[in-house]
Amino acid sequence: MTLAPDPTPSARRQETRTRLMDAAVEVFAEDGLQGAAVETISARAGFTRGAFYSNFESKEQLFLELLTREFERRAADLDEKARMLEPTLRERAGCVDPAEAADYIVQFFTPSQDATAWFVLEAEFLLLAMRDPSLAPGHHDFMDNFYASISGVVERVLQAAGRRFVIPVERAILVLSGVYEHALRTAALAGTDPSGAFTELGDRLAELLFALTEEE
Repeated sequence: MTLAPDPTPSARRQETRTRLMDAAVEVFAEDGLQGAAVETISARAGFTRGAFYSNFESKEQLFLELLTREFERRAADLDEKARMLEPTLRERAGCVDPAEAADYIVQFFTPSQDATAWFVLEAEFLLLAMRDPSLAPGHHDFMDNFYASISGVVERVLQAAGRRFVIPVERAILVLSGVYEHALRTAALAGTDPSGAFTELGDRLAELLFALTEEE
């Protein structure tokens, strides 16, 4: 399904792709993934349908690239937060209790203001993928890559706090991400700012982390 990008796209072509992707973010937010039209995305970016299809095979492929870009930004944000937290955690290594851990988790995992909107769009994409199996491998590979990119960061933070996982990190990340996604789903269904849902999430993840880790 995925159209292989040029190995060395020209600056002009890259600018076109970026403008189309930025326009798609706006249109998807307004109309949803299924409601968004290629013509609307193209017009918002100042291009024709032809320009769209010379860069993307479909709006679903474009969405996967957008999701990849968004999650790369989130992974970088987690890494930055980790570097800020690590000195404090090292000072408190072995002395962090669940209540303190919950506060650190809120600092570490609280998403950006548009995280709920992205969650809704991704849910739409998953519904499409269930009806069209050709879309599923792209999302599966994307999620595997994302979890791999943050596993080391999470392990690093735990190590700074003097703890380690008692199960393989890739399994632990799946358990933790399930709780994280539950909080996003709750916020999306309630139509609220996701920060409220993530206050309670801190307690839940802290409880899980102490169950899934041990002191080094």
